[in-house]
Amino acid sequence: MKKDCKILQIVDSLDIGGTERMSVNIYNTLTSYNIPNYLVVSRKVGPLYNFIKKKNNVLFLNKRSVLDFFAFFKLFKLILNYKPSIIHAHQTSIYWSFILKLLFPRITVIWHDHWGFSDLLTDTDRKIIKFFSFLIDGVVCVNDKIKEWNIQNLKVKEKCIVYIPNFPLIEINQKKKSDIPILLCLANIRDQKDHINLLEACAFLRGENVNFKLLLAGSLEDDNWVEKVKEKVDVLNLNENVVFLGSVINISELLSKADVGVLSSISEGLPIALLEYGLAGLPVVCTDVGQCKEVLGNGDFGWIVPPKSSEKLAIAIKQALFDTQLAKGKAEGLKKNINDNYGSKGFIKKYFVLVNNIKDVEKFAKHKNSLN
Repeated sequence: MKKDCKILQIVDSLDIGGTERMSVNIYNTLTSYNIPNYLVVSRKVGPLYNFIKKKNNVLFLNKRSVLDFFAFFKLFKLILNYKPSIIHAHQTSIYWSFILKLLFPRITVIWHDHWGFSDLLTDTDRKIIKFFSFLIDGVVCVNDKIKEWNIQNLKVKEKCIVYIPNFPLIEINQKKKSDIPILLCLANIRDQKDHINLLEACAFLRGENVNFKLLLAGSLEDDNWVEKVKEKVDVLNLNENVVFLGSVINISELLSKADVGVLSSISEGLPIALLEYGLAGLPVVCTDVGQCKEVLGNGDFGWIVPPKSSEKLAIAIKQALFDTQLAKGKAEGLKKNINDNYGSKGFIKKYFVLVNNIKDVEKFAKHKNSLN
């Protein structure tokens, strides 16, 4: 089945973000398995382009708007020439995939649903996708909540909607010692990631005379939210503790400097940052959102705290910093869990089980039609 597939991924950009990183990880993994595949980037190039190993099958459309005819025609011509059997659409790229499915009905359309606000999803959300979901053949979901929403709301067979965990592809550098403890938060600075809660936890730590540096690594493009976070730093008098790094390309170098990995989100899918913390051997403190509890083994492999609970977040961070034996045990367990259950090999295996399920559904439909 794998050799018969030609996969064309579509993603909005190659900026730093979970969706974008997964598109690059999938492209690199498929390429390493010699599975024919193409990566189409509709809008922005972005720093993740540097992580693509073989760039010969990457196309940039430079799309300026949803109705950019010239960009769509460029994609249309690629499909005519490349003749993919599968279009793998990441998140909002599904909209153009609906049009492509109408033009090329024999192509299988798989939607990769990374929706970061999965904890807040309701049945009234994403009406356009629900309406056109009859054009979707299969769905890859990044957590169980998203899977359940898709099963309940889309016109897709349940066996063709699957949860497949994200996976990291990163080289781990040797640990570097620092003079003071380093907390690392790998998350674009926007409201979903709730850096305000993290800063309040940091104020609690400083009130208990804990010395630390907090490195915030993530996009600063959301001007309004970045301003709110920086104002909070000023109000809490944390200017000497908090460093805004912006988008960081060399994640491995950053992970090697950290002592604890932190995520304080109010909602998540399955954050790749969490997986990268684990591979780097970091103790992890994370809010109980998305699939984070599963990755952390219900608390066996890290500290899980409720969202928007700054005091509990601070207490967990303090324990991760100073209870070295407990922190080491949890970190080792997390690393093993990720290596065993969240690798590229497992993703590919589950992905082609989904492809086979879709083919089975299509065969059944054709047989049923022939009987009529």
